[in-house]
Amino acid sequence: MSVFRGLTVALVTLPLLACSPSDNVSKQVSYHCGALPLTTELEGETLTLRFGAQGAQELTLTQSRSASGARFTDSASGTEFWSKGNEAQFSAEGFSLPLCVVDGTLPQQLNARGNEPFWLLEINGDQAILRQPGSESSHTFTRNEPEQVQPLRTSLDFDNGWSLKLLEEICYDSMSGQSFPFTADLHTEKEVLQGCAGDPNRLIAGASWQVINVPSEVTEPPSLTFHSDQRVSGFAGCNYLNGGYEITGEGLRFSPLAVTKRMCPPAAMDYEAQFLRELQQVSNVKVFKDGTLQLQLPNGDYVQLQQVPLKLWQD
Repeated sequence: MSVFRGLTVALVTLPLLACSPSDNVSKQVSYHCGALPLTTELEGETLTLRFGAQGAQELTLTQSRSASGARFTDSASGTEFWSKGNEAQFSAEGFSLPLCVVDGTLPQQLNARGNEPFWLLEINGDQAILRQPGSESSHTFTRNEPEQVQPLRTSLDFDNGWSLKLLEEICYDSMSGQSFPFTADLHTEKEVLQGCAGDPNRLIAGASWQVINVPSEVTEPPSLTFHSDQRVSGFAGCNYLNGGYEITGEGLRFSPLAVTKRMCPPAAMDYEAQFLRELQQVSNVKVFKDGTLQLQLPNGDYVQLQQVPLKLWQD
């Protein structure tokens, strides 16, 4: 039984402009809410949301009064979509998506970092803090027009003459192996410092992932859904699970998981027990551009999953 009536989700398309109620021109905007694509289409006061790359499910909301941005709601279901600039939030009763960012734009908050030598840029709005060994400095910057939109290639110019060039493709940290949404090159007056940028959680949250290559006797493969609040839910092969997860600079860890206690055929029970043991051993996650990820184990083994339509279960 789904928390949000079997909300089915996956990929995305364009930018949302606040429109007056008298605007009857249809406007489409494409977002990514974490790993989930979301397309919105505005006609007058009605906003249609299409979840997933193929728009597998639709939801219609009505414009509501707001002090800022554009807000659309359905009071009967407690659903809300609130956009401000190039960002938006979607929430329903008991469920919310990660921050939605218009395709072809950068989030307002973004960190970029690199190793050997260490550097960290913390970007918030139009301000940035640059941290390097033994120094910290504040800067303003200009967001340049994108060189290309799909995938996004853009740059920021800082008040000290430096620039940060970003490309939207999966980047792996040179020390931890952590997956990030952007490659980053920090151009200084002397050299180019390479690194990664963005929030690793945006590569996995807001989507469901299903285990690949399960034994033939397992009728339904295990799957996991990573939620926006660092919570994970899913199906373990026989029972449903709920718990938490954390992504740090060192990798990914699952907290102890709560699992339902129904009985299934022995093959499914055995496979589930193995899967749950492996989840508690996971030390990192590696995401690939083909829509798959690996939950990596300390011994070098991994559990491989692929992105599938979003599945939500009740606690």
